[in-house]
Amino acid sequence: MVLSHNLSGYALRYFGSKLFGLDEKSARTVAFEVGMQNAGLASGIAFAMGRLEIMGLATAVFGPIMNITGSSLATIW
Repeated sequence: MVLSHNLSGYALRYFGSKLFGLDEKSARTVAFEVGMQNAGLASGIAFAMGRLEIMGLATAVFGPIMNITGSSLATIW
């Protein structure tokens, strides 16, 4: 589930950027920037709610997968 969420996030941001007329380099930048913020946002929400021990698991799983998929996508592009 985490992997599909991450990959769909990159794809939606990339194609959404292209839809709004951004050039290739800008669309790729938006895809990376927005896609890489998800784990940080999740950890911030978990910390703010005081439920880091419960909600922190999603962040612990998502963080490494985000780094692997982001690095892979950067290598392909």
